[in-house]
Amino acid sequence: MTKKELIKIIKDNFTNKYGDIYITDLEFDTNVCISGMKVEGDLHQDRQRVRGDLYQSGQRVRGDLYQDSQRVRGDLHQDSQEVEGKIYK
Repeated sequence: MTKKELIKIIKDNFTNKYGDIYITDLEFDTNVCISGMKVEGDLHQDRQRVRGDLYQSGQRVRGDLYQDSQRVRGDLHQDSQEVEGKIYK
């Protein structure tokens, strides 16, 4: 299966009534790598439960980046951010 075929399957089967791609509540028993997404609208990532580590890097956001309500049992590493707007704590 090609990426183009996969995108068509996702659009045909996981689009809500507003035209948004809506993929939620999947469970995997292995590592998952989702990277290189190019999204013209908003990208929502929430309610992740990760037994191992969660890696997020190299995001380029033209709008705002919202991160809140994280619960981390290990360490939280954040560095090398470039922000043209304001940083809210």
